[in-house]
Amino acid sequence: MKKTMYKIIICVLTVLVLFAFIMQLYGKKEMAESAAENTKTEKESSETTEEKKVIGVAFASAQASYQQKLGELLEREAQGNKEYTLEIAYAGWNIAKQEEQLEDFVKEKVDAIILCPVNPKSFLNVLKEAKSAGIPVINLNMKVDTVSSEYITTYVGGSMSEQADLVGQMVVDCLNGEGKIGIIEGIQGSDPQIYRTQTFLDYIASYPKIEVVGIMEGNWSRTKAALATMDLIKKDKNIDLIYCHDSNMAMGVYDVLKDKGLEDQIRVIGIGSEQIYIDAVKEGKLYGIVTQSPEFEASFAWSCAKRAAEGYALRSWYKNPANILTKDYFTDTEEKKNSLKSS
Repeated sequence: MKKTMYKIIICVLTVLVLFAFIMQLYGKKEMAESAAENTKTEKESSETTEEKKVIGVAFASAQASYQQKLGELLEREAQGNKEYTLEIAYAGWNIAKQEEQLEDFVKEKVDAIILCPVNPKSFLNVLKEAKSAGIPVINLNMKVDTVSSEYITTYVGGSMSEQADLVGQMVVDCLNGEGKIGIIEGIQGSDPQIYRTQTFLDYIASYPKIEVVGIMEGNWSRTKAALATMDLIKKDKNIDLIYCHDSNMAMGVYDVLKDKGLEDQIRVIGIGSEQIYIDAVKEGKLYGIVTQSPEFEASFAWSCAKRAAEGYALRSWYKNPANILTKDYFTDTEEKKNSLKSS
């Protein structure tokens, strides 16, 4: 009897020991698997953070409606992108501030920079630093000068001279080669301000009966363009046409002319083809515009920045196409549609 009880006790103790040992092994396995899973998650998270590339964007100013639109479009391009993130800085037309923003991008070791410069000649040193650090720079919309362009990967934008030539053609057609005009410019010293005036003046030099009564600063602002319009009218009440360096300022001019009842007397021309300006041409508020698509420039700048960051070679210039758009275009299009319907 005692021997039987002893055997039972030994068996029970053996089972308990084995059970405890198995549970201990199982617990260790669970802990190991949990630790491995945590390590894997941390590793994946770390890898995701490391893989996220940064594109820094330096704009001259958010006060310029075209640059503001470019910023919005670039943000839209970056939304939901798993590989790239965007950092946008606006300099408020302050050269020192933009230089500091560019230096910060270089220190952060961003993967690419998109630059729309306050001034074409002011950033040579920091562009050299970016190139030395292996950071590609995409020059957007407003060109840097010839010396600085050596340190630029590519330029995305239009030809300011071509745009000015097209404006010249519109002015000559509108006035039949004779009349008085005023010019409202963008920010002084910028690539558009220089060439959209200089090339235009060269073009109309062949038409001696076209007189420029004044050249005013509008600084890409509707409000300043409106004030400049008042000054032009004071200079010569018989002015026939006002040419603005961008379509945003052209709308500011139109508002003043409408308030004074002069919208039928004085024609307005601008540069830039956002939908609001296309509609203004269609409605007869603006005589015409030279097209410059912000969608084209934002899309190509984003694409070029990514490709350059990944080491791909780029062309030196991705040119934004320019065309003349007047109300005649919509009239002709409507006539063609009606013709097709009747046939």
